[in-house]
Amino acid sequence: MALLSALLAFAANLAVIGFIYWRTHTDDARALRVAVGQEASILSDVYDSGGRPALDRAIGDTLKVRDPQYLAAIVDGSGRGLVGNVAALPAAAKHLHEGVQTGEVMLRGAQSPVEAGFQVRPLGRGAFLLSGRFYGERLSLLKTIERSLVIAVIISILLGLVCGLAIARYVGLRVDEIAGVANRITGGGDLSHRVPLSGSGDAFDALARQINTMLERIGTLMAELRMLTDSLAHDLRSPVGRLRARVDAALGARDEEREALLGGVINEADALMRILTMVLEIGRSEAMTSRNQFAPLDPAGLVAELAEMYEPIGEDRGVTLSTDVGGAPASFFGHRQLLAQALTNLMDNALNYASAGGEIALFATAADGHLRLGVADRGPGIPPEAQAEARRRFGRLDSSRTSAGAGLGLALAEAVAHLHGGELRLEDNGPGLRAVLDLPRGAAG
Repeated sequence: MALLSALLAFAANLAVIGFIYWRTHTDDARALRVAVGQEASILSDVYDSGGRPALDRAIGDTLKVRDPQYLAAIVDGSGRGLVGNVAALPAAAKHLHEGVQTGEVMLRGAQSPVEAGFQVRPLGRGAFLLSGRFYGERLSLLKTIERSLVIAVIISILLGLVCGLAIARYVGLRVDEIAGVANRITGGGDLSHRVPLSGSGDAFDALARQINTMLERIGTLMAELRMLTDSLAHDLRSPVGRLRARVDAALGARDEEREALLGGVINEADALMRILTMVLEIGRSEAMTSRNQFAPLDPAGLVAELAEMYEPIGEDRGVTLSTDVGGAPASFFGHRQLLAQALTNLMDNALNYASAGGEIALFATAADGHLRLGVADRGPGIPPEAQAEARRRFGRLDSSRTSAGAGLGLALAEAVAHLHGGELRLEDNGPGLRAVLDLPRGAAG
């Protein structure tokens, strides 16, 4: 990681440095070419209008200005200077052709040739006009820039390595913290460990928060699983014991008694199947595996069907059953069977615990873009401090567990609400309980 960071930093710096060098070199070369072309054009015009004598005078006059970088001369075919400040043109055979070019020239009184840009024009009779500028300060500036750029490249490499090592160390420490928590959890099975946050709010903090949230969820599920297995074993012990007792009694009973005993065996088996089915449906709802079975349904029609089914039971228990579907949406996208099961559980709870109130209402209404399905009764209700226990799987407000039921009704209703993106609300009905599945309409029609 340190090497990768250094390479990226070096590549970025090299691109910037290369651009600066290219622009500097290109602009300087363009400016020199323009200047050489203009000056050579002036001397060429003088030659065209006044011939060789006029050109000799123009070169002399121009050199009197003493521009330290200007060169102007007439040279012969061998590159020897005839007029002007150029003593000789090395590699004359290479440069004595028309056009702008660069090369070495020997100035008069100089000990060594200098690099220059110049334009050559044939004058006839083996003579050539040479006009241009030697680099001088420009060349020194370019070399200074080149040396500076080389130093900048070296510094960028060193800084890239330092930054890369710092980044690698920081990333390594944060990853080691996460790996350490994972190792402690896998080694000891203790889900209480959490990834520490640095407080910087960076991506590692975001990852740590997600991992901690996941660990909290896993811890909650593991605790619920332990509680579920304990409660399931406790609640199945009684029906299994009764089932065994009835089977034993049926084996030794006379023929006329055996049929009644076998009927009780079937009832106990049905009770066991209901408990197991409910546990399975709760698990599926919480895992969201039933969403592929969603379809449009009529909430008012669902409530009407359940009211018709429970009306005879209500009459037997002396309970007035009513419905309220005012304002219910014409269509809702959801799992009809699970919604019906959740409402059935709420109705069973109301009949078992609140029938003394004399009134039970099934309702389907709409408010703030939500569908509200539920059951309202006039019974004793559930106090706020006991609602968490009532929602829990196998949670029973009857601590002696003398009443029928497995304590899964509200847990299933809550799981079904969660499956639909909503929640189960337990509200005061003044008096009584109002159990509401508060579901966002989403794709409702």
